Amino acid sequence: MTGTRAARHRTPGRLIVGGASAVVIASVGLVVALVVAGSEPQDIGGIGGPSPFVGWLLPFFRLLSTLATVGCAGALLAAVVLLRIEGGPLGVQGRRAVRDAGNAAIIWAVSSFAGAVVTAAILLDTPVNLLRFRLDDALGVPEVKSLLITGILVVALAIGIRRVQSSSAAGLVVLVAIAALIPPALTAYPRNESYVVLAGAALVIHVIAATSWIGGLAGLVRYGRASRGGLPTVLERFNQVALVSSIAVLLSGLISAAGRLAAMGGGWGSVVDTLTSDAYGGLLIAKTVAFVILIIVGALRRRRSIEDLLAGGRVWQVIGFELCIMAVALGLSVALSQTA
Repeated sequence: MTGTRAARHRTPGRLIVGGASAVVIASVGLVVALVVAGSEPQDIGGIGGPSPFVGWLLPFFRLLSTLATVGCAGALLAAVVLLRIEGGPLGVQGRRAVRDAGNAAIIWAVSSFAGAVVTAAILLDTPVNLLRFRLDDALGVPEVKSLLITGILVVALAIGIRRVQSSSAAGLVVLVAIAALIPPALTAYPRNESYVVLAGAALVIHVIAATSWIGGLAGLVRYGRASRGGLPTVLERFNQVALVSSIAVLLSGLISAAGRLAAMGGGWGSVVDTLTSDAYGGLLIAKTVAFVILIIVGALRRRRSIEDLLAGGRVWQVIGFELCIMAVALGLSVALSQTA
């Protein structure tokens, strides 16, 4: 009893350390990528606009929102899929996952609302403290509206999560979480050319698949390790999710990126030239390499992980390495959205 109670007290500390580590690693990847690409916020010397500090807040809030999204989705995925109990109430780890999802949803919502404010200040070239005088203009900006819609959906998600008691109810909450992922992805491609529409549709799939994959791995570490007896089952379920999600991430990411490159260059024929000459292309190559490494490492781990796990192997060290690469990839993803 004493050992169990002590483990419960250690868990929040581990969660905080893990979350803080992810933020630091992803932030370093973000900053390095922006500086190398020459896309960091600049002080243009103007009067009356937002400061460079506000410019840096935009990618930071995007990154924080992305990490909170991954944490929320990973916890929900764990409750619905990894720790699934057919037709019954959530178990101990399932209730723990739902509670963590609710906390992550709060961070996600706050980051979305804060990102909406910063986005409005930058796009309207107005200091944050004067935005109240341009409220109508701010609400008319598509990017701002999408972030506000996301924030509202996530607030509803956070409230609904608190009432979840069963796997079926958690499944309904997952649908709300998926809906909250869509608005920002849609506003990333506002024009109507065929390649832009294709890129936008692929990006929606990319965001959902990447969130499921990365969040599922984080959920495996967070909840699977505590489920000693059912760990092989949990790991096998995650392997199925990871295989489908990783393939969807790679294919949809390549399609979305090709559409973005075509939009930047004026057509499909300019994709290769833009890829090799633009800063966006360089970041895209780096991100693609990171995901290919993840797919290879994940495939190798899936071939031996259950046997190694049962034999006391080093599977958790490998998974920790995957999570570090994923954090860097998330930082690169935010840098890409800032560069394009």
